Amino acid sequence: MKSVGILVAMWEELNPLRKHWQLEWTGPGDFFTGKVAGLRVQVALSGVGPRHAEKAIHHLVRQGQPELLISLGYSGALKEQLKPGDVFHGNEIESPGHKIFRNQQQGHRLLSVAKLAASKEKKLQLAQEHPEAYAVDMESLILAQAAEEAGIPWRALRVIIDPLHSDLPIDFDRCVNPKGQTAPVLLAQQILTRPLKFPALLQFGRWERKARGQLLLHSSQLLEAIQS
Repeated sequence: MKSVGILVAMWEELNPLRKHWQLEWTGPGDFFTGKVAGLRVQVALSGVGPRHAEKAIHHLVRQGQPELLISLGYSGALKEQLKPGDVFHGNEIESPGHKIFRNQQQGHRLLSVAKLAASKEKKLQLAQEHPEAYAVDMESLILAQAAEEAGIPWRALRVIIDPLHSDLPIDFDRCVNPKGQTAPVLLAQQILTRPLKFPALLQFGRWERKARGQLLLHSSQLLEAIQS
């Protein structure tokens, strides 16, 4: 049975996949395994950002010995035509220093950075500096690097959550715990101290629900395609 290793940053991204794929927690750390579409699937929940991703992917490669690595999750748009829920496959991963990692799949370029692109000004700046990139995330570069070092093929499937001309409604950097996951108490503090942001938060919630459904659908289709 072919073994697939998957990197997911946030619990909000993983939980629908975990339920639908009936994954079981196995450890060490936040590792989940199961059989999906005839594949042995191992998912590492890393936390946000390259530092957490590097630690998780190291354990995933060393202990899980996958034959294929996949980066799954949400991304911010760097093209005006992209809207929440749009899905694309990353066939190129670009670093902030313009280093490119490529796979053999059809798709578009994904920019992977070290810090959350939370404002429309930042996304517009990144779009100008990296004109071929369609979207931005913070973990896929680490996965592509690890895959090439280990001689393993890789894929990236990303779903747009925030459009190019939009700001994130709150400072999500202040809402994460030391493991890189959303801390409910910190999130509540951010929301309650910014009542004027409630409409934007409601809109972001709608975007997230749309992205969540698309991530579940297309991730499942990707695994089926890999098996076939």
